[in-house]
Amino acid sequence: MLEVTGLVKRFGGFAAVNDVSFAVGTGEILGLIGPNGSGKSTIFNMLSGTLAPTAGSIRFEGREIAGRPPHRIINQRIGRTFQIPRPFRRLSLFDNVMLAGYFGQGRHSRARAAEAAERRSLSSGCHRTGRRR
Repeated sequence: MLEVTGLVKRFGGFAAVNDVSFAVGTGEILGLIGPNGSGKSTIFNMLSGTLAPTAGSIRFEGREIAGRPPHRIINQRIGRTFQIPRPFRRLSLFDNVMLAGYFGQGRHSRARAAEAAERRSLSSGCHRTGRRR
């Protein structure tokens, strides 16, 4: 499903990522661990299109995505989250999910959010807000 080959990212003379290769099959979960400064975030930034690799290949479902912009990559169902997710407290769970999906799905985000809520059995109460009364 995802194949990364010979991935390199240089910032001037500094190699943040140097010749990284791995593959992730359908249904497989792969962890990426390492100390601070080892290039983990840089790899995720290249996978999501935030950074273009200096060299190497990123193939998703057989198609090259390395160097494509984030708005093109997210439409292929590849997205990036950050370490501290912060939902909008004044929005319901449903509206938070819909908003998160809007960037990649546009006007279809409401239907997609409803499908996701139903699949995860969240529909009973997902329209309540997190506001305190």
